[in-house]
Amino acid sequence: MKKRIFCMLTAVCMIVSLLAFSSCGKDIAPEEGTVTRITVDINPSVEFIVDDQNKIVSVTALNDDGSILIAGEAMIGMTPEEATAHIVTLAVETGYLIGGNANASENTVKISVSGDTKYAKALTENVKTAAEDVLDECDIEGKIEKIEAMNMEALRALAASTALYEEDEIAEMGENQLYAVLAESRVETALLLTEDMRNAYYAAKEYEISFAEREETAKIIKAMGGLYTLTYTAYKTALDVYSSAITALDTFRYEALVSPDSPYQRSLAALREAKVELLKQKTYTATLEVNGEEYTAATITLRMTEEQYETALKAYEDLGKAANDGMMKLIDALRDSEKRMRELEATIFDDNIEETLKAHVLDIEAGVNAAKDRFFASFENAHADDIARIEAELIAKKQELRDHVESAS
Repeated sequence: MKKRIFCMLTAVCMIVSLLAFSSCGKDIAPEEGTVTRITVDINPSVEFIVDDQNKIVSVTALNDDGSILIAGEAMIGMTPEEATAHIVTLAVETGYLIGGNANASENTVKISVSGDTKYAKALTENVKTAAEDVLDECDIEGKIEKIEAMNMEALRALAASTALYEEDEIAEMGENQLYAVLAESRVETALLLTEDMRNAYYAAKEYEISFAEREETAKIIKAMGGLYTLTYTAYKTALDVYSSAITALDTFRYEALVSPDSPYQRSLAALREAKVELLKQKTYTATLEVNGEEYTAATITLRMTEEQYETALKAYEDLGKAANDGMMKLIDALRDSEKRMRELEATIFDDNIEETLKAHVLDIEAGVNAAKDRFFASFENAHADDIARIEAELIAKKQELRDHVESAS
């Protein structure tokens, strides 16, 4: 226990000292407007977005284990070096990185830094050093690997998925603009700790924006009155069908992937339990003398625990696939509804309507922007209990892992 406490204290001291180190490091100052993406992958996997002041502006879990690590942590405003050291320290505290007889291949930390500037290159070395220092201080045999940052195709797809900008706008953006979009979306969804919640949010927002634009169009046509009353009625009827398709998809997504009562979420809970047991057994086995009788028995138990985890993982993945297959049917229905809307617009929108819509383009944009602005608040209100429940569950899992690691030290 004393060694464990010493390791944590020295790691904390090292994190504090990194502030002075990073502020005077060679070529460490980014250019104005630079946005940098860093990933730290220990499985847990975590993403940091760094602004042009060399400060963390968002922290996002890229998998469920990452969600456990970042839950309840305050890393906004840290330097990248501090945040990296903090994540690696958390991984040590919770048993994702282990000492004892574990070898370096079991304790690999993979780090990527976006950009090819002097700042990016210096930052890569700095965050690698920060991670190495934690491993050294905690007497853990490990290795730090540099991996390539996300390529442009993947970055565009990720930026497009945030529903902040249209696809044609995304297509014209440069790399730094795309990272800025990603940063904006990460800050917006900071309370949504899991990927499932973020995906539900992005998808719901995308359809809400599309609906808001057409709703504003319907209002303008209605205001034209006269002969256009019939046009409005036809358009509003199609819009109601479109709205119903959006609602059906959102409801299914929640009930299949987010609701705590869903088989998917129950399987996720079982997977987390299996992962906790696996980490506990790995930590225990690492404390034993290699080739001893107790070590042999623990190794057999570890293999069994790994098999139980793989079984739980397969069940979780299978349920996720089934849910996605179900959603695809609703997505197809939604796309058919969108297609009918476009066909109707091409059929019933005469030159007068087109000119009127052009004259009110600012009104339409204002309505869409208002929908964007109020969307997070409405989503947060609708899912407040789920957001709080998820965070509490993740924090409890982290504490369970910490307690076991401390008791084993």
